Amino acid sequence: MNKTLLFLLLAIAPVTAAPPASDELLAALQTCMETGKPIDPLLRSIRDLPAEELKKLTTAMEKAWLPLRAQYIEELEKTAKMLNAGPEKNKNQARIRSLRDQFQEVYRLDEDAMKPLLKTKSMPAIEELRTLLLPDPQTLIKSGSPKLAQLRQGALTLGTFRDAVLNADLSTIPADSLTTLQAAEKDVAATTSGIDRDGLRILETNAKIAAKEELPAEEVKGIEECNMWRLLLGLNACLIDVNLCLAARDHSKDMETLNFFDHDSPVKGKASPSDRAARFNTTFSGENIYMGSPESSSANRGWFFSPGHHKNMFSPGQARIGLGQHGRHWTQMFGR
Repeated sequence: MNKTLLFLLLAIAPVTAAPPASDELLAALQTCMETGKPIDPLLRSIRDLPAEELKKLTTAMEKAWLPLRAQYIEELEKTAKMLNAGPEKNKNQARIRSLRDQFQEVYRLDEDAMKPLLKTKSMPAIEELRTLLLPDPQTLIKSGSPKLAQLRQGALTLGTFRDAVLNADLSTIPADSLTTLQAAEKDVAATTSGIDRDGLRILETNAKIAAKEELPAEEVKGIEECNMWRLLLGLNACLIDVNLCLAARDHSKDMETLNFFDHDSPVKGKASPSDRAARFNTTFSGENIYMGSPESSSANRGWFFSPGHHKNMFSPGQARIGLGQHGRHWTQMFGR
């Protein structure tokens, strides 16, 4: 076990001739952290402690938790910096270029030739790009040293114990050790992201637009997924056009209400995508429609694996996007 962890616990749990219950628990916690034994029996013992012993444990945890958490996050940050520099970075960048080229090779084919390759080449390329460009905390942790793994296990153990103590003590201090630790891990992992910064700013702008206009959550989710796919491929993210969203939602409603499924609408004044966009004071450069599920991810995947729709989604010229749902019907519209 890392010597710093032992020092932290030894510093707050001095051995006495007749140790009180809190000191006994701290000594047992130290043993668990050193040997990797589960702390479940200790957690059950916490509930039986008198109030004064719980207060002692709360004080001890506050002295130990922040230094240990800081040490672990510092080591995690070192790992992230290592991945963002040197041979490992060059290797990743070469693979990213290769995967993007693989995707574009399929994209440039005619629709008949590309259809079977969308599942065998294009989607696998997207999935690997996500791993390389948006590594989750677990991927980062696995690539770290044994010291990092040891520090993390110590932090998880101590954090679990701390939260149990704070809850038993009915403390005003939030029992949020594990949630804040996970949030810190995500923040560090985000520093290794290779996604274009301008694209990320558009995603932030889209989030503000969606909140201000109170766009339906499932539509926002679908737009974000499509944009993230584009960013992974090195394309631009599309800005939300609220009027395109309104036009798309209106067409989805018409399709479900009037029981048709087509880009051509029987409704007067809405015959074509161009008509529908103009009706809502905007313009369009592409339209996709889908029927079958209330989930945006199903619509996006349906379009991804359909060559014509796929070409709309990943056209480099698209600059604006709108998505509209009504029941199981979806309409996706793009603008330049």
